[in-house]
Amino acid sequence: MLPRHESRTRALLARLSSVPGDPEEGRALLQRRVSTFLGFTASLWLVTWPVDFFLGLVASPSAFVGLVIGLFAEPMSVVHLCTAVGLALSWGLLRRAPRSLDLLVRIDGIATMLQAGALGYFLTQGEPVYRLEATIVLGLVHILVTRAAVIPSRPRRTMAIGLGASLTIVAATAYLYTSRPTVPNAPSPMAIIVVTAVWCLISVATTTLISAVIYGLETRVRAAMALGQYRLEEKIGEGGMGIVYRASHALLRRPTAIKILPAERAGDASVAHFEREVQITSTLNHPNIVAVYDYGRSPDGVFYYAMEYLDGLDLELLVREGGPLPPARVLHILKQATEALGEAHAVDLIHRDVKPANMVLCDRPRRHDHLKLVDFGLVKKLSGATAESHESDVATFKGTPVYMSPEAIAYPEKVDGRSDIYALGAVAYFLLSGVPVFDGATIVAVCSQHLHATVTPIKERTGRDVPAKLEAVLLRCLAKKAEDRYPSASDLADALATCDEVPAWTQGEAAAWWRDRAPEILGKRKRAQPVSPDWRTLPVGAR
Repeated sequence: MLPRHESRTRALLARLSSVPGDPEEGRALLQRRVSTFLGFTASLWLVTWPVDFFLGLVASPSAFVGLVIGLFAEPMSVVHLCTAVGLALSWGLLRRAPRSLDLLVRIDGIATMLQAGALGYFLTQGEPVYRLEATIVLGLVHILVTRAAVIPSRPRRTMAIGLGASLTIVAATAYLYTSRPTVPNAPSPMAIIVVTAVWCLISVATTTLISAVIYGLETRVRAAMALGQYRLEEKIGEGGMGIVYRASHALLRRPTAIKILPAERAGDASVAHFEREVQITSTLNHPNIVAVYDYGRSPDGVFYYAMEYLDGLDLELLVREGGPLPPARVLHILKQATEALGEAHAVDLIHRDVKPANMVLCDRPRRHDHLKLVDFGLVKKLSGATAESHESDVATFKGTPVYMSPEAIAYPEKVDGRSDIYALGAVAYFLLSGVPVFDGATIVAVCSQHLHATVTPIKERTGRDVPAKLEAVLLRCLAKKAEDRYPSASDLADALATCDEVPAWTQGEAAAWWRDRAPEILGKRKRAQPVSPDWRTLPVGAR
């Protein structure tokens, strides 16, 4: 169970996200807001630091040297400068890289209390005759109001920080008026302390109200963006045609994933493509293809569809973090992928984006290493009422360059099921070797190799042994000409069945892997900072 303070922090972040429930977006927003608060207040402290110097210079121009020395030697001036520098350094810290949730929360509170402490110190160095506490309270009000307006915060936290800062000022006021001689005809020290405390409490109440309003607005925005009966919880992926979130249903306990079409991509063509994707995907019903549950749009026009939530590992992450897979496991995966493609090809659907990132391994009871083919965002219908116009595909190749067939690059209007078979061969090469079949610095370089370069045997390239029959199947999948590949997914399945020199990947071996190795890789995925997608893994349509 999470500690109470961490649980509350995460609950807050769920309400800060630009897309509701996404902790990473909430964390990034909180970091931006805390950074803004630090930068603004640091600027105020730096600007006001030399004020006494200029006032003294106006009063006595001949005292220039002494005034300059006082800027860096007089205690109040030093505290003033140190406060400004501390805030500026903290601002710089948040500008350099993403910071943890706990650190952001601590910096927020410490920065506010640091400024209140500096103001309290100034007050203790004054004289009762000047009624300095009025100016100090005004400064505190500006700091607390700025924080409440800039940093989304629970009202209770804003109140706690405000009370802590106010207590510092009230204590400094009490010290000033009880440690200095009483000024004739002035209010009693107790009256001044009470008045100061009252104004501090008014500022706390005001800033708490500001936080409550902002926090309430964030909560209402989150509720307004709920997608039908679904509430988004965490971003789990992004592709060429949408962003995928883990979600929960208001009534059902079934785990769900939601794919949404962001507003910036919601042009007429994108909306039509998105609707077509869900309509086509929902016609597929195979245990190795992700299942679609629902489709709709939010009150503010965000398009989405709901599908089964896959709590597993995509093959891209699996190989990147765990290294190449044994031939037995690769054969087990390929057989399932072939079944999934066979289901799609049987109804004239071509996936066109078969790649490791779109193939997810799941750990199911009595079905360890169960494969799911996902993301039909670039699917093509070859016949029927929803078939694509060939004219729309002329000179427009679609797919992920590292896994695209030669004809998908040169003649995109002519692709058929054999293009998916080529991509599956490229996936198999990656799983067995740990490197793409072809790679390069640019899309043009990779595409040129798909068109003209000979595939380097895995043993020659990496030193890893691959059973001869399995490699022969792989190389036939990667034939340059479509007619030289397997005619269909069922023919490929028959060829894989002949790879008898490859031992079976048993459920016991799969279960042991998920028990012993999977937690480490899953942990790396959860701890990793978000990175910009690599063009090698993004479909061309996403660029």
